[in-house]
Amino acid sequence: MKKLLSALVVLALCSSVAMATVPAPQNCSVTPADGLLGVVLCPDSPAPIQASIYTVNVRNSANNPIPNAAVTFDFPNPPSAGIKFCTTAVNSGTTDVNGDVVITLRGGGCANGANPYACLVKGNGVIIRSYEHAKSPDFDGSGASGTVTGADLINFKANQSPGPPACHDYDNNNVMNLADTIIFASAYLFPSAHSCTLQ
Repeated sequence: MKKLLSALVVLALCSSVAMATVPAPQNCSVTPADGLLGVVLCPDSPAPIQASIYTVNVRNSANNPIPNAAVTFDFPNPPSAGIKFCTTAVNSGTTDVNGDVVITLRGGGCANGANPYACLVKGNGVIIRSYEHAKSPDFDGSGASGTVTGADLINFKANQSPGPPACHDYDNNNVMNLADTIIFASAYLFPSAHSCTLQ
């Protein structure tokens, strides 16, 4: 009887330890993607733009941070066939003691309203977020070139026409507004047009 009781205690302890490393999506956050309802990628030279830098906080069902969690941004192909990555892209990382990891998305293209998703964020293999939108200032209407150019600006302006905007509505609110302009301008103008070598 004592052996059975000891075995049950050990099993319960093992189970609780295992659950401590399993993310609970409702307790996790992906900033700023949760506010944008999608992710923004951008060529990273001369420096990443703010909208492409993501802080992922991974927590378990007890709302405790999970350190050393493996976090990945996955772009299924399809529906994310229009997304291209810079050679410098690293779409994964490991959380610190606070359950945080910062990952910069380096690339171009557009996967807009992809069904069922354009980007999956995973923690320890568990899907903590699925986004329908993955967009970049490096998109001229046909694809990514690795540089934010005048062709991308023309497509950005075309998105401001009447009708629902598409690939340059970075906050996915169906309106081209100042927030979208700031993101595009940060990649096109400040301090210069962003570029990278695509994979």
